[in-house]
Amino acid sequence: MDARADAAHPGARIKSDVIPPGMSVTKAAQLMGVGRPALSNLLNGKAALSADMAARLEKAFNYPRNDLMAMQARYEEAQAKHIDPPTETKAYVPPFLAIKANDIEGWVAHNIPARSRLAVFLRTLVHSTGSGLTKVDFPGNDDAERPGWDGIAEASDGTPWVPAGSSGWEFGTNENPKAKAEGDFEKSVKALSAEERTEITFVFVTPRRWPGKADWVAAKQAKGLWKDVRAYDASDLEQWLEQSLPGQAWFANEAGIPAQHVRSLDKCWADWADASRPPLTGALFSSAIEATKRTMLSRLANPADRPTLVAADSTEEALAFLAQLLGERGGEELASYRDSVLVFDKPGVLPRLAAGAQTFIPVVFTREVERELAPYANSMHSVVVYPRNAATTEADIVLEPANYDTFNKALEAMGKDRDEISRLTNASGRSLTVLRRQLSTVPAVRTPEWAADRPTAASLVPFLFVGAWNSQNETDKLVPGIRAE
Repeated sequence: MDARADAAHPGARIKSDVIPPGMSVTKAAQLMGVGRPALSNLLNGKAALSADMAARLEKAFNYPRNDLMAMQARYEEAQAKHIDPPTETKAYVPPFLAIKANDIEGWVAHNIPARSRLAVFLRTLVHSTGSGLTKVDFPGNDDAERPGWDGIAEASDGTPWVPAGSSGWEFGTNENPKAKAEGDFEKSVKALSAEERTEITFVFVTPRRWPGKADWVAAKQAKGLWKDVRAYDASDLEQWLEQSLPGQAWFANEAGIPAQHVRSLDKCWADWADASRPPLTGALFSSAIEATKRTMLSRLANPADRPTLVAADSTEEALAFLAQLLGERGGEELASYRDSVLVFDKPGVLPRLAAGAQTFIPVVFTREVERELAPYANSMHSVVVYPRNAATTEADIVLEPANYDTFNKALEAMGKDRDEISRLTNASGRSLTVLRRQLSTVPAVRTPEWAADRPTAASLVPFLFVGAWNSQNETDKLVPGIRAE
């Protein structure tokens, strides 16, 4: 039997396979001890097959009731695939950071960068809570002031926050959200034809409280100029954030709120790049991204079977690399995974968050957190970071030193002249971990951890003299920590 037959209503199968050819519905109903209308409704697909009806069919026509009930189950499963879940349904998300509307309002008050970062915030929420997303374009940072929509989303399924179909988003941090919404509404109406607007939901977002929001939405919906009209304020964003673990981590990192030792990739990048002067550029990872993006995309696009192992000179370099790989430099497909990533710095949080229905991509770099990941490693995409020479199995991605072209062009973009580039090339061997130490103004960053630990550093001294220390030389014997065996 082919798949189409399996998905057919069981009544049709019973009529053709169970009831003998030529027998009338009336006669079959008499044999089964049921009324003719009840059997007719079943055979014509107007009623489901019950356990009682299956038992009567088995007794009357010697057809196994288990096979009959299996037909019904397959039919119901096939039908369920074509039914969209109710848009008001929300996934269970464990309590995490409890960010409130006051926190969101406080973030934008007297915070000029919040306007350009608001797009990134909303993009994170859309990516991490949307369903059936086919397009998400919320340009932030330097691109936040481009003409046209502030954001665009397309989704095959609707959710409480992301409408089904196409939606055009406008947002602003203005203290008067109604005035901003009015202006954006009128501008957008003029920019599109009436035919185009019937296929688009207009969405306005403000991170401030807006007491008259519901009345404004009702008035705009009554005009019938768009497929639908929505507006979200700080109170709505608080509720939306409850559904997004990556959104909570991103906002906490951005606003300086304690995040239970969980970071977003944006925070990991800032921690790495801003430790040097000038800040390091993502272009330093261009050659590494080109060499590894196919591997990472293959790992993320296929069902999870184990963690993706990344080996690098340092944890910080690996996390900074992931921030660039799962961003614009890695391409649109990889960038769609960025807003699902959570980086766990310490144990104690991952198992609690993994118990929820919302999926995320954990990134871990300590063995303690890796052990917490173990029960979930085969059911969720994850990334485990190891020092280059400490991985116990072959890594999926190994970060090699940047190639000459990438290294030179990136440093030129950072304002370094030819002599400085030559010096940094020789000093670092094009290792980005070493380059960061060379350019950092922070002593703790400039000094490797092993060198800052005096007992560890002293224990490594003998290795520096392998092949050079002479037990017959009186001067060599005076080197501390070295003695002849």
